[in-house]
This record gives sequence, C-alpha cells and structure tokens, in this order.
Amino acid sequence: MLNDLHNPTPRARPPGASRGWRRIRPPVITNTFDRVVVINLSRRLHRFEQFSKRLEGRWPFRPPVRFEAVDGWTLTPPPQWKHSPGAWGCLQSHRAVLDSAIADDAKSLLVMEDDAYPADDLPAQAEMFFRSLPQDWDCLMLGAEHLLPPEPVVPGVVRCTASIRCHAYALRGKILPMLSAFWQANQTDHCDLVLCSLMRTFRAYAPDPPLFGQDGGPSDIQPLMYPLRFFTKDRGSIAK
Repeated sequence: MLNDLHNPTPRARPPGASRGWRRIRPPVITNTFDRVVVINLSRRLHRFEQFSKRLEGRWPFRPPVRFEAVDGWTLTPPPQWKHSPGAWGCLQSHRAVLDSAIADDAKSLLVMEDDAYPADDLPAQAEMFFRSLPQDWDCLMLGAEHLLPPEPVVPGVVRCTASIRCHAYALRGKILPMLSAFWQANQTDHCDLVLCSLMRTFRAYAPDPPLFGQDGGPSDIQPLMYPLRFFTKDRGSIAK
C-alpha cells in the first residue's frame, strides 16, 4: 500500500502534491524517522491533495508517503465492536501501517492522518521540540489531547500520562511490536485508547504547544462535521 503500488521506495514528493512541493531541511531532524506515512482513503484523495499543499515549503522530515486506508464502512466489524464501522476501519488502517513498518524492519515511524494540520511555524517549532526531547522516547504524540494532565519535562516538552488522538504520532523501538500485538487483540476500543494504555509502560512525550491540529470537515469515523482544532494540555481545544 505504500506509494499505492506496494513499492517500499519513497517518492521524492507525495503523490498529488505540486512540483513545487519541498521540505525544509533542519539537519537535526530531517532523518529522525525511518518512515513517514499519511493515511488516506481512496475515495477521499482530495484530502490528501489538501494535506500535501499544506506542507509545501515547510516540511522538516522525510517526504511523507501515502498509505491506502482501510474503509471500515465496507466491512462488518466483529460483534464486540460497539463503535462505528469507520472507527473499525481506522483501527485496521493504523494496524496495517504499523505491521508494514515492522515487516520492512523500520526502526522508527511517523504516522499522520490526512486531516493533520501543521502549526504555522512547524519547521521552527519541530526543531525546538526535538532539540529538547529526552532521548529515551518510545512514542511522540505530536497533536495530543491529554485525558490526564501531562508531566512537564522542559519548556516545550511534556510527558504523556494518558493522551489520545492518532492524527500525528511517532513510534520507535520496542513499542512497535508491543502496540501491534495489542491492536491485533483489540476488538473493543479505539486505536488511540489502546496506545494510551501503553503510556504507563513506555515513555511518551508531546510538544507544548502541539505541532499538529486536526483540520475541519467531515469525519471518516462518524457522520459529523468538525472545525479545525488544536488540542491544549488542559484537555481543551482551540477551534480556528
């Protein structure tokens, strides 16, 4: 599903992006992640095009590669699943991204959904965050909604105690196979709640303020419309 052609070699620019698309190259963080993907439904390709345009000229990591999402509305979830078919498809999409990275021996992974909306000064904020980030990280919640107050680490960095939202997160090391096993066994909870449960064992950090919000528009999970939102560490959100 990588590059839409099962081709493990990333393209120079995301499909659907203009030829002017390029990344900012702060040398400290360009190669932070072995793999960078954005999850997108085939029936919502326009959202991937919008995503790509938002990143033009201000992307600090490897170019993101489109990953075909699982359309939960075409599936029959198991009887234990009490949420929408869209939420089931979301779980299966994130599972597929993770399992593909593990199969290809990627050691670190940045995952975004096509509604991830970058902060206005993303390159500068990202470089500051990664310069201050503790080196023992297992998970990064780059657009977290904190269910419990996070623990301050240094200015601009907090440690997550119970945080959700999977529109922009990163994983590396031992948490990859552990999360894969938990997602495979899970038939009751949203994918981000399962990830949240591992924060008692693994070290998860988040930038403060967040690097990514969620764009406004129709949800793929449930038939609702949302505004553009950036989540704050006091469990609120700022609509823009």
